[in-house]
Amino acid sequence: MGPPKQKGIVDESFPYRLRAARIKAGLSLEDLAKKLGGVVSRQALAKYEKGIIHPSPRVLSHLLQVLEIPPPSVELYDLYIPDEEKENFSAGKPLACLLIKQDIEDQELIQKTYEGMLSEKLERPGIELPSRRAAKLRSSSMIELNLIQPREEDITIRPETKLPHKQLLALKMKLAERMAKYLWLERLLGMEIIFKSPFKPDETFLLRSASDAERAANQLRGHWNLGIGVVVNLLAFLEDLGIKTFKIEGPEEFESICGYYSGHPFIAVSASMPVDRIRFKTLNELAHILFGFAQSPEQLKLYAHFAGAFLLPAQKLEEYFLPVGRRIAISELAEIKLRYGISLQATMHRALDLGLVTERRFRSFRELMAEKGWLRYEPVEYKGEENPVRFRRMLHYAVSSGILDLETAAFLGEMKPEELKEEMGDIF
Repeated sequence: MGPPKQKGIVDESFPYRLRAARIKAGLSLEDLAKKLGGVVSRQALAKYEKGIIHPSPRVLSHLLQVLEIPPPSVELYDLYIPDEEKENFSAGKPLACLLIKQDIEDQELIQKTYEGMLSEKLERPGIELPSRRAAKLRSSSMIELNLIQPREEDITIRPETKLPHKQLLALKMKLAERMAKYLWLERLLGMEIIFKSPFKPDETFLLRSASDAERAANQLRGHWNLGIGVVVNLLAFLEDLGIKTFKIEGPEEFESICGYYSGHPFIAVSASMPVDRIRFKTLNELAHILFGFAQSPEQLKLYAHFAGAFLLPAQKLEEYFLPVGRRIAISELAEIKLRYGISLQATMHRALDLGLVTERRFRSFRELMAEKGWLRYEPVEYKGEENPVRFRRMLHYAVSSGILDLETAAFLGEMKPEELKEEMGDIF
């Protein structure tokens, strides 16, 4: 028989949340024990993560503070369902109904909540009744919120050799947590989007040459009805197609990564990169999702070619560079960058690949960039916007519709309630 639960101190998900938070912080069990100042041993921490024992209130307080874990917000109550409602719930068995703590004052309120779930109304003194749909969704959120438990085994990321193992593991857990929240919110609101690759699964569409990469980019643009125009805010565009996108603060060496969580693709990029770099790296990661994770230098070069071809179609580049072999002004490259969101260097690489400039002209360009100190920071900055917006939009909708309260939505958005309130503005 397991140890008795300490009701009101920890919840069912605490062991996993503790381990996830520790890994996200890049700490070993020994490191965490030291950060806690010796109030608990490494061995005890290991038992907390396995759910064998629970921390005392004093230790729990230290853990929540050091690892910035949200305090337990729900408690477990057994609610029996009348026979006439068995088919709607769990075949007459006790229903483990998770109710938000701030709503629980006594058993009478629990029963009112249950009745509200059946009638799709939540009648509470002094609170305006939400719509029937909002009430139904709010009831669902009360039951399921504490079941958001990202699992390490559900996430797969492409091979990344630049990051140390501990940093990569922390990044992996951060992305698993964000994906779990994203998918939970989608399910709650009934707004799930499943990404469908335009390249058929039974087709072996491998990029074996530069012409393959060029053709794939053109086909993709055609499938998404983009023509040869500029694609603004790629992160938001891919979100609306079903690829979850994130801008995150990661280790210094981190630029971008992609992978799958429970079969759903995602792309994450460093928020500290210039916007044009974010665009280019996003499309590199998209190639990994479309054509498979690659590691060889040859394949990665083709993925970079695909990214450039998608950002700047050959037809448009030819308009700028013809006749072939002529001298080029930096101002011409700057105009392309400001319009298409592609760096000066990526534009010249693309022109070289398409035979629009000679090797000698390309070397001259590289020498000029090095001499001026522009290889890292180019002399012109792309002013466009690259931000994921769909998850935030769903959060705002959930709050303004009365489906989620501000505190719960802020927890999902990893921000303070007052920040979310200011971001949303007035609700009317």
